[in-house]
Amino acid sequence: MIYSTVNQSQLISNVDRLVRDVLFGTINFQQIKSQLNEFYYSFMISLNTEDRYSKPIQAFIETTNIIIGNDYPYNVFWDDEKTEQFINLLSSCEKGIKKDYSVWRYQSNQNSKKLEPNIRTLIADHPRLLFVRVDLKYIQEISNHITIHDFNFHMKKLRDAIHNGDTCFTHLLHYALSLEQGEDNGGFHCHLLLIFDGEKHYKDKYLADQVGQKWQAITEGVGYCFILNTKEYKESFARYGKLGIGMIHRNNLQEVENAVNAALYLTRPDKPDGSYQRLKVSLPNMKAFGQSRPKD
Repeated sequence: MIYSTVNQSQLISNVDRLVRDVLFGTINFQQIKSQLNEFYYSFMISLNTEDRYSKPIQAFIETTNIIIGNDYPYNVFWDDEKTEQFINLLSSCEKGIKKDYSVWRYQSNQNSKKLEPNIRTLIADHPRLLFVRVDLKYIQEISNHITIHDFNFHMKKLRDAIHNGDTCFTHLLHYALSLEQGEDNGGFHCHLLLIFDGEKHYKDKYLADQVGQKWQAITEGVGYCFILNTKEYKESFARYGKLGIGMIHRNNLQEVENAVNAALYLTRPDKPDGSYQRLKVSLPNMKAFGQSRPKD
């Protein structure tokens, strides 16, 4: 696969953040003008009509089109007058962007309400379950060159492997995944939860390693897997009584509640570091959250 030479994901994330900073942040006039001159040309020539952009990015496109008209992006310089127009026109988009943000948070809450009962039913039906958590990413040197089309292609291959029960996905009872995009580096990534029959599997770190190898194969070597089921990571949570991955026993109520909380992390919009990890670009019919039994 040939990857883009333009840092599209980073550029998209930067433009999304610029709009949100103008409407809701503390960015000053000179910073706005500087970023417009830095991002505008590269962003406009990399636009893809097949892609679906976030509300802030849609607002950026509509607002700048009103100001620039038919001028070729390369010839545009954002002076004080154009920048002032951009800020004033953008203010009319504030209500729509706030509404979109509320809808996103509502959908996250609905995802949580759908996932939790499925997790609790699984636990009630099995004396032991093995919870495996990995974050599927891309190696840093190439992550900014991965487009949403690349990411979507890789995720389709991953879902196919899961539903076909390939190698590391045998005896898998349920899975959930959440697709996100970084704010500072713009990189696409997937939070993946895999729940195995604890009577058939007990080596969670081994399974996580196998999933990582599968991800590397799917991405032709550019994928990177962060594993949460390591001894060190689990010990850090166990120390505070919050360990919810690894082997979960139905008769241990603390383990059960921790496992439910660990699973629901995938549906929570608010990140511990305060970053805005929502997808800023997607494709038609592409869902940012999904859960299923492999045979569904």
